[in-house]
Amino acid sequence: MSSWAAYKERARLQPGETVLVNGATGASGRLAVQIAKYLGAKKVIATGRNIEALREVAGLGADVTIPLVEDDAALEKAFKQEFAQGVDIVIDYLWGLSAQTLLTAAAKAGPESVPIRFVQVGSVSGSDITLPSAVLRSSAIELMGSGIGSIPLDRLFVSIEGLLGATLTGGFRIATRTAPLSDVAQAWTWNDSNARTVLIAGTR
Repeated sequence: MSSWAAYKERARLQPGETVLVNGATGASGRLAVQIAKYLGAKKVIATGRNIEALREVAGLGADVTIPLVEDDAALEKAFKQEFAQGVDIVIDYLWGLSAQTLLTAAAKAGPESVPIRFVQVGSVSGSDITLPSAVLRSSAIELMGSGIGSIPLDRLFVSIEGLLGATLTGGFRIATRTAPLSDVAQAWTWNDSNARTVLIAGTR
């Protein structure tokens, strides 16, 4: 839901556009890559810290992967190369330093006066960034968030309906970890952003 609503209601993704998913190696980010392709994105760029997980994301449809393990200058250079070729939408699950570097690179390398819709969805890497005011003044970046409060409730219901309908034909793949419902107390403490926990009734 996090990416479907962001694409449909906030970024208004159009077929043929280029999408960058910042933080694509978690369960939500992996779905964001697949959903972008399903909705018609021409090119999907994926970032993440886990190199092996990035290889898996490439198998899910990412055309370009950028590891978030390089020094700041090298990371900004990698981002600038992609923005110079054209990025229409950024879906950001991380915030923190990588988002700050992304915004700076977009302002420096993005084509002049061409909008870049930057949609903030999560803050895994931190709740705050330092953003120079010139980044917004010198670019056509459209900075927005997506979530409850930014999208009317009736439109969220429409997004839920759309996503559920898309699962019939989309072939979305998601990593899961199962546990019997009787073990819910233990399973509730599992902390694995790469897989979703599924509780199954009637098993032990």
